[in-house]
Amino acid sequence: DGGSKSLNSNTGGGTFIGTPSIFFDFFGIFFDGSHQVFDVSTGLDIRISFLYALLPMPLHPDAQKMILKVEELSGRLVHVIEDPDLELMASVQLARGIAPAHILRYRPGTQAVDYLICHQLGFLVRLFSCPEEERWQVLATKCEHDAALNAMGLKDFPKSLADSMVNSIVIQLRTFPVGSRVDDWILQHCPTLREQQEHSVRAQMADHAKALAPEIRGKFPKPLIDANSAMNAAYALNWGRILGDERFFIPYKALGYGSKAMELLEFFQSIPDDPLADRALVEAWAKALGLSDAFHFASYQLS
Repeated sequence: DGGSKSLNSNTGGGTFIGTPSIFFDFFGIFFDGSHQVFDVSTGLDIRISFLYALLPMPLHPDAQKMILKVEELSGRLVHVIEDPDLELMASVQLARGIAPAHILRYRPGTQAVDYLICHQLGFLVRLFSCPEEERWQVLATKCEHDAALNAMGLKDFPKSLADSMVNSIVIQLRTFPVGSRVDDWILQHCPTLREQQEHSVRAQMADHAKALAPEIRGKFPKPLIDANSAMNAAYALNWGRILGDERFFIPYKALGYGSKAMELLEFFQSIPDDPLADRALVEAWAKALGLSDAFHFASYQLS
């Protein structure tokens, strides 16, 4: 498609403030202004795809069950592969068109691999649990992207950096609330993964906390800092309650993000825990964070 480019988040070099350590390729942002689409799912490299049975280590039974569940719901295989060039802990790419499989990659040496597999595939389970007409994807027109640049105070930043920041914050908006639903499911249904889950969550909260450093906060506009920090604060507050350890939330509360974090978490009570309600959950977070005009939803088609 000529002008296509990937808009993947990249946390390996610390470029983006507080972006999720786990990035979901499929849930990236697309530009569809003037019918020109930049798709983060750029196809399937069959040369490096192989079945998870060929991995150098056996997968936990819960991870295997999640793989089978996605395959059952979507009608496509799931291939899990090691990728030494991956800068993130793990990423998943949804099958599209004639691609025969969803591809889940993880970096060799990554801890909590089974939990990461379950967490990422949990997004796909929620997506494919919905009827075809209720499956959606996040899109952004050129106009919406420009609106996000303005809302986040990035209009005067270098274009490439500003575009990356906007993509990053909308990816975070798309993944954090639904990811919390996935985590709740894992907590309830995969108790033997609790140790891996807690390890990964604590590592992510520690990573988020780095963005609170004054030298980081001083480099970016306040609206962007506030949106990012509010979502990180909600994540820390939620997990602090689950783990009985709110140390990670204290810095956010001290900086004034406590009330916004509680507001975001209240949506988990008022909006049903149903894959069909995931869109409403993202919309509620977007409104609370001033990002409603930064994207829109469009129907997702596997084929």
